[in-house]
Amino acid sequence: MYCLIKEWPNKMATLMTEDGVVLWTFSDIEEARKVWQDWCSIQNDRVAGQIQYLGKSNLSEQNIP
Repeated sequence: MYCLIKEWPNKMATLMTEDGVVLWTFSDIEEARKVWQDWCSIQNDRVAGQIQYLGKSNLSEQNIP
């Protein structure tokens, strides 16, 4: 599985699949990264390294669902 981590202006971070399915939103990017790494370790590193950090969104905080 290939995943993306999107950081929002309020510092929250969303872990999502490459086709945009939101898996979970975390309080910060480090928490999202840690959960992804933990999941990879459970999967015997078959998916390790298949993640991209998208950086901060240009959307204003009030537009975040």
